[in-house]
Amino acid sequence: MARRMSPIADEAGRSGPERSWPVWGHARAAAAFREAIGAGRISHAYLLSGPTGVGKRALARAFAQAVLCQTDDRMDAGVPCGVCSACRRIAHGAHPDVEAYDLELQARLAERGGKNTGITIDTVRQLRAATALRPMEGSRRFIILDDAETMQSPAQEALLKTLEEPPPLVTLILLATDAEALLPTIRSRLQIHELGPVDERTIVAGLNRMGVAPERTQMLARLAQGRPGWAIRAANDPALEQERLATIEQAVEWIAASRYDRLVTAIRTGDAFGKRRDAVFADLETALGVWRDLLLHRLGLDDRVAFPTHADRIIALATPWTTAEIVRGIGSVQACLADLEANVRPKLATEAMVLQWPNSATAG
Repeated sequence: MARRMSPIADEAGRSGPERSWPVWGHARAAAAFREAIGAGRISHAYLLSGPTGVGKRALARAFAQAVLCQTDDRMDAGVPCGVCSACRRIAHGAHPDVEAYDLELQARLAERGGKNTGITIDTVRQLRAATALRPMEGSRRFIILDDAETMQSPAQEALLKTLEEPPPLVTLILLATDAEALLPTIRSRLQIHELGPVDERTIVAGLNRMGVAPERTQMLARLAQGRPGWAIRAANDPALEQERLATIEQAVEWIAASRYDRLVTAIRTGDAFGKRRDAVFADLETALGVWRDLLLHRLGLDDRVAFPTHADRIIALATPWTTAEIVRGIGSVQACLADLEANVRPKLATEAMVLQWPNSATAG
């Protein structure tokens, strides 16, 4: 049994006299969906790819709302009203024609233990069975598969059968952090929209609309690093903000450590990649953010840093290094991220990265 789309805080802004799509940013993808709705050319399958928290689920939900909205007198048929019964139930994960599958649901439904690191063929079979059902209330059914990049090969092959013979009145939306993790035969049958980081001003505006205290909006927007989903969750759960600050602190400590301690952390990070892929990528992105802040401070662009909470430590860390050394540090993290995406052995990638870092004050 699929779960309904989990509730997400109202992210809508306004555009002219009518409500806009309830997403932050991603105007190009939203415009493409609106055009497809207006032209009556809704595809049977889409892929939304991008970092965790960037807004993939919100965009998929908004697409479903726009199609299933029950308000007939909308100025734009491609924009959901946000207030009718269908729109509200989709927002709260309670519409019978919008179902979602992900690793969390799979773990809850599993009859036996397991690592649960990938979407299994059993989950895909449940999804395929759901696509055979006709809409109960609206004109279409929406089946959303999150964590699609974790699908095991048998699961992808099973899904391919559905994509080759798409059922009528059903739209399948895959959400993935890494589109390249899907088989080329899968990707070729999907309309793909890549979602990049959302600019800070858009996140600030969204947090303001949510009623977040002004003194927190700028900080959360900076810490989000282009991920509105994270900003929304952190606004409602201060513990997430503290966890983020702790992650930044760990990245600063890693860069400030001796050569030996850097290598130890690199090896542990590489060893953890198989079980904590997303977390390792997030840790490396944070380290990259620290290196970029080092460069911005070096260039006197203090107002553009991502982590102002750690400015004093980062400035002190940057003092003995040249601009060229800091640029080399940035390049080493970027190369490590690319190597991991290309399936280079994780420990080799992380070790090679830290060996490129300039010596710190505690180097040994």
